[in-house]
Amino acid sequence: MTGPSPTRRLIVGALPGLAALLVGLGLARFGYTPLLPALIERHWLEPAEAIYLGAANLAGYLGGSMLAAWLALRYPAGWLVRLAMLAGAVSFIACALPLGFWWFAPWRFLAGFIGGVLVVLAVPLCLANLPLEMRGRGAGIMFTGVGIGIAASGTLVPMLARQDLS
Repeated sequence: MTGPSPTRRLIVGALPGLAALLVGLGLARFGYTPLLPALIERHWLEPAEAIYLGAANLAGYLGGSMLAAWLALRYPAGWLVRLAMLAGAVSFIACALPLGFWWFAPWRFLAGFIGGVLVVLAVPLCLANLPLEMRGRGAGIMFTGVGIGIAASGTLVPMLARQDLS
């Protein structure tokens, strides 16, 4: 009996990393920007508040990327990646409520934080499961998630926001 084909092994090994970067960078980090005009237009935020939320997201990203390795020394990296994905989903849901700047600020910070954690931990975690000769292609597949997330955020989010901001 033979194992999975090399192509299947590459895809199965890289797909979780692609998903983590799509969520962590493509959506949690950069998905907010296309929403800014709608958030301001519908009076969910003032223009200055929207800018501060972008800064909170960036601060979270920097904090998450700087603390990820430290966290991975104390907790299993796979557990941290799963927790970050869950926290990202919670932050997305929380930001669907029009409760103002002080509600959004910690959630946008958290979204940035999980983006940093996912970038630092998910790729090496997934690459470790690939044979050495597949790691270059695997990394390429994983980092495609960033572009897919940014492209989806930049095209789909504005269209969806016209329907309903939540």
